[in-house]
Amino acid sequence: MSDEDTKIGKSFKLPLFVAALFLANLSIYTTNYFQNIVLLDVSKTFKVTVGTMSQLSTVSYLTGIIIGLVLSFLAIRFKHKSLLLLGIASYGVGTLVYYFAPNFATVLFSPIFEGIGSGMVATMIFTLIGEVLPLQKRGWSIGLVVSSQFFTNLIMAPITSIIAPIEGWRAVLLWFIFPVSLISMLLCFIAIPSKPRQELSAAKPEYLKAFKQILTSKSAISCIIGAVLIGINSSLVVYAVSFFRMYFSVSLSTGATFGLMASASGFFGGLVAARLINRVGRWLLALSAALFAGILHIFFTFMPYVYGSLTFWLAATFFVGVNAASFTSLILEQVPSFRGTMMSLNQSFRSLGLILGISISGLVLNLYSNNFYIIMVMFGVAAIAAAAILFLFAKDLAKN
Repeated sequence: MSDEDTKIGKSFKLPLFVAALFLANLSIYTTNYFQNIVLLDVSKTFKVTVGTMSQLSTVSYLTGIIIGLVLSFLAIRFKHKSLLLLGIASYGVGTLVYYFAPNFATVLFSPIFEGIGSGMVATMIFTLIGEVLPLQKRGWSIGLVVSSQFFTNLIMAPITSIIAPIEGWRAVLLWFIFPVSLISMLLCFIAIPSKPRQELSAAKPEYLKAFKQILTSKSAISCIIGAVLIGINSSLVVYAVSFFRMYFSVSLSTGATFGLMASASGFFGGLVAARLINRVGRWLLALSAALFAGILHIFFTFMPYVYGSLTFWLAATFFVGVNAASFTSLILEQVPSFRGTMMSLNQSFRSLGLILGISISGLVLNLYSNNFYIIMVMFGVAAIAAAAILFLFAKDLAKN
């Protein structure tokens, strides 16, 4: 056993630690996937248009930007385990608000709580991996945890389709999504060490030092810019199924099946990345996956046959999963002394990319009569640009 391992503590159980973070990351994607499935029903309940109801995601992303910036300070001052538990609790409160909301004005508070919660959880889970685990165990742990976001859709689709028709869409929130948050909070409280191997106590918070190290690092800045571009590329998932339904006239059930297949492909990509990160390297794996994902996202749009297009999309989603794990691992090692601040900025700027991607693509679709070719090229180019920036300016500082 290495010195790093002994610092974790004999009572520490790695499988339980990873399982807790896997469930925590899974929990913050449940409402989003749930809403995509029942969006029409929810909009009818609150007597608003589908377009208006879909803006709950925008509110959540905007909140994510703000909480990411705030967390960049809080992560220096407070214990990361406490911030993680607070984030899970906030997400649970947002779920209850969604369940009890009598009207649309009230339900708008749900994405605020959930945006705060998901921002805190997504930042702290990877920060804790960096603090608690030795370098050689971080890569596969990140790959497993990242893959949970794709796994969420695989379980939310059947669960929602079973519960909602029988008891209504609100029952999914109370019977499944909220209990998942409770179990996740309990498991994280038990499995995560209260005092990671890095010293948590400092004479005083070093805010200026943290931002100076990040802003003066060309590699760290390039990763933040890359996060914006990857966020833009991630917006593609909002439109992919609609693209197949419009251009290939597939049914709703077939389109939903395509979406599940893509989630399974992304999940598999995250698992593969977990095995390759230490062997191939974070930097090379992240930029290669971004490059292939971007190229395939462009190609699948112009395929003349539905199953040829689907094959290219599934391949692209596989590389999205690989990039999600390897890019997160690369960012985590940029400023080891202030991982919490670095991951907070990453979360904030990735949310910015998501908002830009959805806003620009929505505008393009309205201006050019639902021309999906334009926005799919935009999404692909964003990933290719991210790969170019990582190639030119980023470094795998852990390897160096």
